[in-house]
Amino acid sequence: MEKLLLPLLLIGFANAGESWFYKEDIAAGEALFNKNCTVCHGKGGAGTVKDWRQKLPNGKLPPPPLNGSAHTWHHSPQLLDKIIRLGAKTYGSAYAGWMPSFEEKLSKKDRGNILKYIHSLWPERIRNDYDAFYKIK
Repeated sequence: MEKLLLPLLLIGFANAGESWFYKEDIAAGEALFNKNCTVCHGKGGAGTVKDWRQKLPNGKLPPPPLNGSAHTWHHSPQLLDKIIRLGAKTYGSAYAGWMPSFEEKLSKKDRGNILKYIHSLWPERIRNDYDAFYKIK
């Protein structure tokens, strides 16, 4: 069922008639990312620690890099949007970090542009596989 709904849900992340990689959307996403996400996920989504899989002294995992070197691309666009919107704390121990909710701060379009920017950071092979799996054009 999820595979059937994905193409319809992805429409909300792009303007009508525009591709996933619309340059203005990516540029807007980069500005939003730099303002809201870089402090935790690092410049260019490269992370802020050497090993994002190693728990910090407080017992939590550090924010993962979002540039394709971690697991972000393993998740559907809908789940990534939900994490940005509601925060990872919503998912309990499955996401042992502290991602805050941006529901009141970022619109759906803003979140979509951030996701487009993150997607643009991934290596081409990962982007192509992701796009094929989720039928993103």
